[in-house]
Amino acid sequence: MEAAQEKKYRDLHETFMYPIVRVRTAKAGGSGTIVYSKPLPGKDEYESYLITNNHVVDSAISQKKQWSGLLQRDVKKDVLEDVTVEQFFFEYGSWMPTTRGFNGEVVAYDKMMDIAIVRIKTVTKFDHVAKMFPKGAEKDGIRMFQAVYAVGAGLGHPPLQTQGQIAGTADKIDNYDYWLSTAPTIFGNSGGAVFLADTGEYIGIPSRLSVVPLGLGGSAITHMSYFIPITGIYDFIDDNMLQFLYDSEFTSDKCREMRKAKRDRDERLSTGDSEREEGSGCVQNPDCDKS
Repeated sequence: MEAAQEKKYRDLHETFMYPIVRVRTAKAGGSGTIVYSKPLPGKDEYESYLITNNHVVDSAISQKKQWSGLLQRDVKKDVLEDVTVEQFFFEYGSWMPTTRGFNGEVVAYDKMMDIAIVRIKTVTKFDHVAKMFPKGAEKDGIRMFQAVYAVGAGLGHPPLQTQGQIAGTADKIDNYDYWLSTAPTIFGNSGGAVFLADTGEYIGIPSRLSVVPLGLGGSAITHMSYFIPITGIYDFIDDNMLQFLYDSEFTSDKCREMRKAKRDRDERLSTGDSEREEGSGCVQNPDCDKS
């Protein structure tokens, strides 16, 4: 193969394939996209994070009652099991994929938005990280007919790519925005990535398929693939105070401090709410097909 062709295919692999990992729990599996791998301040160690769908890691998340000294009552606490993260390597750029495994911990999740962020439990640097589309630039940089790649571990297979176009940006599912792509996806692609083909920028998470009911089951329309857009991803990151993932003005330590302060504030507010409910005799009971 000519050197220019060899470089072209190597660059495609590094941009679209290497940031994609397979994510597994004891009961489910899907994909993830590495979006951050940077050194810890003052250390020769790295911290790395991936974005996936909540439904990929949902079976690793549970709640239990635990006594709160502040509230003087039992409260629900998250119990988060580790997930398995598998990174892929390809010989000669395309042949004989091999894997390297890590544990990961869920650091933020939202069932309704169907997004989760996982910290990969290693100090190893990941050389290939997805380049996120710039925040707030979607009206200038996203258009129907733009070519995209959808990449993920479809049906548990090592990452594979499919090509299509942006076909819609105005769909609402469960009151959240979804964009539509014609790049075919299937079960297992969830948590992977949709990339702009010309720039390699990460613009969303493949999350849902269109399904046509047939008899007792249904048939997936793989070329009508809904994905959580980059706008929703940024909203989730900001809501969970993880801005360091895209903004160098923040550090992970600073964001941890912000998150702790917010949790403490919410707990204090919860104490006041609990006291008001007890005083009034009021008792509250707060309470899609996915690829």
